[in-house]
Amino acid sequence: MSRPPVLLCNCPWRCLLLCIAGCLAALLSVVPMCTLASTDIFQAEERVVQPLTAIARPGSPTPCIFAAMPDPLPVAEAVERMLCNDPNVRLAWAQTRAQTAQVGLKQSAYLPRLNAQLDARQAHSEIQRTSGGSGGSRQTYTGAVNLHWVVLDFGAREAALETARQLLRAANASGQAAVQQAFLRSVQLYYQAQSLQGRLQAARQVLDLADENHQAANARYQAGAAALSDMLQAKTALSRASLRVTRVQGSLEQVLGDMALLMGQSAHLALRVEPLATARPDSGFVDALEELLAIARQTHPTLMAAQARLSAAQAAVRESRAYGRPNVALTGSINRSRNMQPPALGSDFRQSDSSLGVQLNIPLFDGMEREYRIRDAQARAAESTAAMEDTLQRISRDVWLNYQTLKTETESLQRTSEIEDQSRQALEVVRGRYRAGVGNMTELLNAMNAFTDAQELHISTLNSWRISRIGLAGSLGRLGFWSLD
Repeated sequence: MSRPPVLLCNCPWRCLLLCIAGCLAALLSVVPMCTLASTDIFQAEERVVQPLTAIARPGSPTPCIFAAMPDPLPVAEAVERMLCNDPNVRLAWAQTRAQTAQVGLKQSAYLPRLNAQLDARQAHSEIQRTSGGSGGSRQTYTGAVNLHWVVLDFGAREAALETARQLLRAANASGQAAVQQAFLRSVQLYYQAQSLQGRLQAARQVLDLADENHQAANARYQAGAAALSDMLQAKTALSRASLRVTRVQGSLEQVLGDMALLMGQSAHLALRVEPLATARPDSGFVDALEELLAIARQTHPTLMAAQARLSAAQAAVRESRAYGRPNVALTGSINRSRNMQPPALGSDFRQSDSSLGVQLNIPLFDGMEREYRIRDAQARAAESTAAMEDTLQRISRDVWLNYQTLKTETESLQRTSEIEDQSRQALEVVRGRYRAGVGNMTELLNAMNAFTDAQELHISTLNSWRISRIGLAGSLGRLGFWSLD
């Protein structure tokens, strides 16, 4: 004899709730894997600052999209290529997005928790009586929907959410600090390549001069107008100039290969940077030191990150204080079950339960856990305060040191430019005297060495000035492609 179909409920609204619960349970078990996993219902991702956005290159609306490698390679594109391939920048971006998820996690605490349960089971029972034995199978079908919604917790969720938001603010600022540090390293490397390229050009000029001197000395020696020592000294100077070209060329290739690798290219890629400016750059900087310090306190991302971590630690203290406070929750449940069993085990029966209520949770004793949570949070807040003060002091010192370095290099740049011009003029005069036969090789070599040293000094000072200038911008927390102008 067949049994009639099993019905879990006979009340329409309860059947509707059970159907909704079943659909929700099925949906939530499948949808997160395909849809909800990519849905940001709290819009937490909108609070994330993309690392390269704040220093975007003018004329490049889409970062990290490049055409063919230009020749020569401009500083802005070289820096962007190195930033886009820097693992530290991607790491900062991933850490920021991870903290974004923590904000969404804390926001979810304000939403209710709704769980559905569906249960079907079969059991076999045997009963032994004095009149005989009996047994049979029992089928049990159960459906339930449970609701739990914390509506009042005296500030615990609010403090936890504020902690997560401040940590996200710190992650955003730390990401920008990481980008600026990578930016500074990239610019310094490019400037080093430019300096070496300038030194190589100067070394080749000196090599040409040494070759001309050697030819002139050899001609005079062959004509009997000069001693053998003059010709040998000129030849030695030529060999030294050739050695200098070789060493500078090797250093330049090393730096260019390093740049290529940082851009994700082969180290053997043929690169050429823009030539070093021959004209003395505008070295004026009129901002007072106190104004620069005020700018650093307002805009430096490392300090902003430290301030945000301090705010997060203070919010964590409030969260730990609220940990032991009561909370009020709205609870509800609907349960429906049916047992189907043979008469020997009892008749079939159905059971329906529903409830709706308010639950008050009052912590009475937690083994002093709350007290130690508060102590831990207060200690971490004090640690964050000290860390912020240390960051502020370090930034102020960096601004001061870079300011003074830039001031010194600015004055030195003027002097080295004068020394280079004077040594060039002196060399031309001595070369003319030697061609006229009234000068000697020692005088000529001394003038050429003085000119070589002056060139080296001026190029080195110019490179130091540019690095000091970009370093001051970095200590202010205002690095970007605009700082390359």
